[in-house]
Amino acid sequence: MGTKRLDSVADLVRHGLNAQIECGRCRRVVIMPAARLRDQCFTKSIPLKLDMVARHLRCSCGHRGARINPTGN
Repeated sequence: MGTKRLDSVADLVRHGLNAQIECGRCRRVVIMPAARLRDQCFTKSIPLKLDMVARHLRCSCGHRGARINPTGN
């Protein structure tokens, strides 16, 4: 058995996972389909690496920066 490397949004899409996005300030959690997150990254020309995407995301509270974790369907 092997492990899954989940370093980018494309990896999440490939394995059929969603992205659990948590705000660094208010701790709001949003579950977003990885394909939708990938499409938003392409639209805004954001690199697909999870750490780069997390820096670009903005919460409704106004805070920029989040934590992204993979989650099942």
